[in-house]
Amino acid sequence: MKTIQSGPTKPRKGPSFFKLFGGVGALSFLTYVGEYASFIIVLVFLSDKFTVTFGLGTFGYAFVGLISGGFLVSSGLIAIGAGHLADKYGRRKMMIIGCLLGAVALISLIVADSFNQLLPFAVATAISLTGLGIAHGTYTASTLAYGGDIAEKHQTMGKAYGLVDGAEFAGFAFGPALGTTVAVLASRTAVFELSTLLLLIAAGLAVVVMPEIRSASHVEAAAHHEGEKDEGESAHAEAHSHSASWADYVNAFRTPIVGVALLTTLVGAVGFSVFFYYVPLYAHSLSRAVPEFGLYFGYFASIMAITGVLFMVPFGHYEDRTNRRMPYLVFGLIAGAASLALVFFTATVATFFIAAVAFGLAIGVVRVSQLVILAEASHPSNRAAIMGTNHALEHVGYGLASATFGTLVAFLGFVSAFRFISLLLLLAGVAFLLYARQAKVK
Repeated sequence: MKTIQSGPTKPRKGPSFFKLFGGVGALSFLTYVGEYASFIIVLVFLSDKFTVTFGLGTFGYAFVGLISGGFLVSSGLIAIGAGHLADKYGRRKMMIIGCLLGAVALISLIVADSFNQLLPFAVATAISLTGLGIAHGTYTASTLAYGGDIAEKHQTMGKAYGLVDGAEFAGFAFGPALGTTVAVLASRTAVFELSTLLLLIAAGLAVVVMPEIRSASHVEAAAHHEGEKDEGESAHAEAHSHSASWADYVNAFRTPIVGVALLTTLVGAVGFSVFFYYVPLYAHSLSRAVPEFGLYFGYFASIMAITGVLFMVPFGHYEDRTNRRMPYLVFGLIAGAASLALVFFTATVATFFIAAVAFGLAIGVVRVSQLVILAEASHPSNRAAIMGTNHALEHVGYGLASATFGTLVAFLGFVSAFRFISLLLLLAGVAFLLYARQAKVK
């Protein structure tokens, strides 16, 4: 009897990068574009109502800062608990809850917009934005942790977070431009309705493209009985347990680089908040002197974010090859300070465009480096909680910057306020540079 010998079996090709991360990237994009299409419009009509309708003048910007600060801080603080819940009960469940809550908060902005008296308007808007902030913290912690779970197995942390955070930045990028365009062509109400629809779509999509991550032992047992593992299941089978404790969360902070990375998150968030939220308001305030700003005020934030999106994935791939994080992070903070300074030197469309591109490159470097450091220093049992903490400090930075900058503008004007924040970023970048050299941190 003739024996047939088979040749060496070819290794089975793993799932593509897009198949692994395309779903979570799409969810990041949909949630952020829906949210920030409305949020920029909220800031503009807050400014109009407080400074003009209610007759508060420039002092009205202090109210804008306080209300938007409530949104930003609430989204950050809830991210710590939401991240822990995502570790304990699963990423997909918390993702769906966050999207549905965000949809309710966005549609309630239509009710808030209908009030024409100062106190009811301020209270209604604050409640709506606080609800949106809670939703934001919930779905952001879930998507960032989910991306890290998959990336850990395939050793593509830099490229993965370049995509996931790049998708969020794409939402930042297209959100303000989309909201501005819809508001000009239709109305503010149409913007809020569109944003609500996008978050509802994201909730439905999460059911399809975000299968709950199962523990490795469970998947291996299933594979033994079935003969082989399904390719899609293998891609998501991480060593993740839904019995995470707060001790897992606390243990992550025993690594010094985690604390340092979180501090850089706080500082970087201050700069990002000032540029993303207040450069458009500054441009809007100059529309009488420079008419072009009346048409393009919402696009500078989009230009900044688009630049960051285009840069994050290739830069993340570069970080995977170099294995260096901290030096790039520090460089990004200093470059961000320099690009923000361009805004107050001269108020022209060209200057604002150049500043937006430069700041987008800088913030892309900062955010990818931070997330890679935190993902590499965490474990599936505490990754969502750590990402939630990162998001908490990020949004505390947003909230502090928004409230502080709004107050500075009220008393000193836009130019002096921009100078103060630029100096703060520069000093922080130098301090982290000295730390990195002393501790020899890569």
